[in-house]
Amino acid sequence: MKKTIKVLLGDPRHDTVGTHSNFIPIGIGYIGSYLKKHLENNDSTIDLKLATDPNEILTIIKEWKPNIVAMSNYIWNSGLANFICSYSKKINSNILCILGGPEFPAGTGVRKIANTSRDKTYDKCLDYLIKRPSVDYFAYTDGELAFLEITKKFIENDFSVKLMKEKDEPIKGCASVSKDKSKLLVGVYLPRIGMDGSVKKEGRDVIPSPYTTGLLDKFLDGTFIPAFETARGCPFLCTFCDQGLDDSKIATYSVNRIGEEIMYAGTKLSQREKKQETIAVFDSNWGMFEKDVQLAPRILEVMEKYDWPKNIFTISPKSNWNNIFRINDILKNRVQIILSMQSLNDKTLKDIKRNNWTREQYLDFMKNLKKRGKPTYSEMIIPLPGETEESYFEGNKFLMDNYVQPRTYTLMMLVGAELGRDEAIKKYNLESKWRILPKQFGDYAGEKVFEIENVCVGTNSMNYQSYLNCRNYSFIVKLLGHEAFGAVYKLTQKLGISWYDFSRKITEVIQDKNFKNKFKDLYNEFCEESHNELFNSKEEAIEFYSKTENYEALFKGDIGENLLSKYTAKGLLILEDILTTIFYVIRNKFSSSYNKELDSVLTSSEKWLKNLYVLDSLFEENSKKSYKHELKIDFDFPEWLANSSLPFDKFKRTSTYKLDYDFKKVDKIKNDLGDIIGKDKQRAFGRYIERWFHGFKFFEKQFEKLN
Repeated sequence: MKKTIKVLLGDPRHDTVGTHSNFIPIGIGYIGSYLKKHLENNDSTIDLKLATDPNEILTIIKEWKPNIVAMSNYIWNSGLANFICSYSKKINSNILCILGGPEFPAGTGVRKIANTSRDKTYDKCLDYLIKRPSVDYFAYTDGELAFLEITKKFIENDFSVKLMKEKDEPIKGCASVSKDKSKLLVGVYLPRIGMDGSVKKEGRDVIPSPYTTGLLDKFLDGTFIPAFETARGCPFLCTFCDQGLDDSKIATYSVNRIGEEIMYAGTKLSQREKKQETIAVFDSNWGMFEKDVQLAPRILEVMEKYDWPKNIFTISPKSNWNNIFRINDILKNRVQIILSMQSLNDKTLKDIKRNNWTREQYLDFMKNLKKRGKPTYSEMIIPLPGETEESYFEGNKFLMDNYVQPRTYTLMMLVGAELGRDEAIKKYNLESKWRILPKQFGDYAGEKVFEIENVCVGTNSMNYQSYLNCRNYSFIVKLLGHEAFGAVYKLTQKLGISWYDFSRKITEVIQDKNFKNKFKDLYNEFCEESHNELFNSKEEAIEFYSKTENYEALFKGDIGENLLSKYTAKGLLILEDILTTIFYVIRNKFSSSYNKELDSVLTSSEKWLKNLYVLDSLFEENSKKSYKHELKIDFDFPEWLANSSLPFDKFKRTSTYKLDYDFKKVDKIKNDLGDIIGKDKQRAFGRYIERWFHGFKFFEKQFEKLN
């Protein structure tokens, strides 16, 4: 008799206050399509459901009653994935519950989990699973193969979890706890699909496409961002990344395969009234190989047919960077290109096994970005081993003086990364705290679930106070680096003021106890929350957020947000106060650059920038009211901005401009804000400006020069 096995594959994402990720869940798509290929035959049928919404997942478990529940396990959803397994066991103890993903002490791509005194990974994995008793198996190797092995064993044991557990045997590619909970059962390593080939042989095509087979059609609804995995694996060993311990080499899909998938998605989305304008390429180094360049014309075919995608999100390669520019130029300058340094300290780079380019190479890369009109950002991570407060500021100075905007992130001590392991923690004296991941929480079936991350806040070269000094300064840098202050940057450069020195003076002024305005209040709020967001343990954080009043504050966004995004958005909403501070600093803190002859230049520039943007209308109910007005200035700042290489004197003339709102633009922004997070538009604004691809000029009023 033919057996039907009901399988639920989930990539659960909290959506209590907006989703963390709206990428199509390509990973569970691969697992599902590979499973169907190998198990659908004369003896068995696979009835498969895929889902990302937590409440949909719980409903499926309760009403559809699957035989197998398998969830992805990342830092941002591991608590939710474990809760789903617990919920499943309450519904039916015989549901087979499986997790897989990088949030596991063994990391990704590990070849062996061995019980040795030198490597404590075995013990950590055992402890991890003992604390998750509803999880039957963890796929520590690539999910497609490991999940197939588990499912085969489940069928062999007549769909009985109890029988499988009674045998107390490991399953290939998986880790589980023995019956007596005394040891970890580790199945033999399963090589990644495509490993027997090479980058040119593209062996991963043996996995049926979850796109062209229709498996992902439910997600091609215009709200999810289509994601395409061109390759799996990373050749670099960065100790802060969970791919740094990946012992497997890169395995790839063919150009033809990915080209067909993108065309399929474009055709489907062309039938939607509303569709995502972005696609994502999941490859840790897209552009590293010539095959990546060969894919560009295939994507161009889709662009020419559907004028889609408008934007391509990817991670730039850490070598062969000319390729990413070749790809971008073929694809109409629509590729997002950011190359991150993480640190500019040579000792730190050696400690974290990071081989950065030389500074000269990096600046050449940035010049190529500027030529194409792209923003120039670089991620920095603190506190990394070997980094000091002084070296962090020196790195910022180098970047900022070359108009590369640093974006500073706190080091996540991922359990699957080298810097999350005992040996590194002891070697570098890493001090850790715990904090909630922004927006990663929810109330499901009456139980509150929180995603809490372990972050580093001190090392043997940077203590906690130095960490706070760097983090608090990073807010000023992030805010001033926003495109809204691009005109201020041009002005300071013309005046011969270092952008780094300018940011330090701004910081000094708002730290002065005698200086008072909304900008200072905002900075102080950031500093206070940077400290208060940290807890001494995961349990302490969960206990705090579980309290009714704190959960409500979390829900409202008063606490637990991404602080850099939150306060940058709040800063743009008090733009006038920040501009007042900026021009105060120029006039009073750079005496060598300022003289009275510049009064008209600075006064007109300040007046223009304070009247330029539509931000004040975004949160008003009546967006149709007239904002038309005339602005008279003694220095033609808009004209100078278009010709900033010329001296100020050529633009010292009285000019009058008429400014008004483009209400179609205002309405579009309001609608987009509502799509992100409902009625709480001020909170949504933080996420909106982080994701916005079109530049801040979109927020400008329409203006016309009268004389």
